[in-house]
Amino acid sequence: MSKRGFLLAGLMASSLLVAACGSTEDGAEANASGSVQDIRIAYNLPAEHATGVYFETLATEIEERTKDTSIQLNPSTFPNGQLYNDSQLPDAISTGGTQIGQITTGFLAGGAATPLQITDLPFLFDSWEAMWAAEDGEYGDIFNEQFNKMGMELVGWPGYGSVELYGTTEVKVPGDVEGLIMRGFGQGASLMLEELGASPVSMSSQEIYQAVEHGTIDGFATGPSSVMERGLHEVANHGTDMMLALISFQGAANSQWWDGLPDDVKQAVVEASEVAQEASRKTAREGDERYKAELIENGVKLHVPTDGESEQWRQAAENRHQAYLEESGEVGQKLYNLVQEYNAE
Repeated sequence: MSKRGFLLAGLMASSLLVAACGSTEDGAEANASGSVQDIRIAYNLPAEHATGVYFETLATEIEERTKDTSIQLNPSTFPNGQLYNDSQLPDAISTGGTQIGQITTGFLAGGAATPLQITDLPFLFDSWEAMWAAEDGEYGDIFNEQFNKMGMELVGWPGYGSVELYGTTEVKVPGDVEGLIMRGFGQGASLMLEELGASPVSMSSQEIYQAVEHGTIDGFATGPSSVMERGLHEVANHGTDMMLALISFQGAANSQWWDGLPDDVKQAVVEASEVAQEASRKTAREGDERYKAELIENGVKLHVPTDGESEQWRQAAENRHQAYLEESGEVGQKLYNLVQEYNAE
């Protein structure tokens, strides 16, 4: 995450701190420095996924790093939508249903969320390095400012990987999606598919398998990791290999909970997130190629576009980029300009 500063000025008075700490439900006793507080960390993907690596590592690091802080945090993780699915997590985090969780920007609502829909744009980042540099810089700072308006604090960037198109029929060029019913991945890609003549639908990733199996949808946009780990290759034997999008999610904390933590605990969480983020990014990048190789081994035909076909796809995405700039205002323009700078470096 960006170096926006580990600690916030003007912390709560000691009476508020005590309220924030509380005692654990199972009656855990205070450690040498203070109280023990149970927290929940929820996310929507399997623990082995790059996203899961972030949150599981985060939990382990938080537990270790807060052993001697003024509050010892005792995290419990809830992977794979066990507590809340991807569509439910934004509300759960902002209202305190879970202290920390995964954010998918496509499920955010409200004016402050509009600029953050930049993550949904197809063909946004040219490389992994450009995306990570953006997240660690001013781009990440702006995300946190917008999150604060929605009752959340950005704590890190769980890795995901590339997003591709998969389905029961081969897709080589934009015109091939015409007439297909497809589960989208974020607003940007969904609207692009709609402009190309497809009928995009919104559903949680846990629902894709049954929808394809029953013929409710013809295909879907997701990552090769999800295709393998959710067994989607069993119902979809075609895919693309064109890096439709590079995606990271956001790890967010409930603002009220975060604001009630003392400085040393906040710093421990930030440092834990940095370790988790590095592990997640490594897993995402290495796993992307491995998962694509496994898809091929399992009979999925992945089409690599020619230069001409790639240009057709990028031209098809131009309307989405322009629409984003028109709708997202000054903040969106700033984010977009920063992306172009990172892509050029």
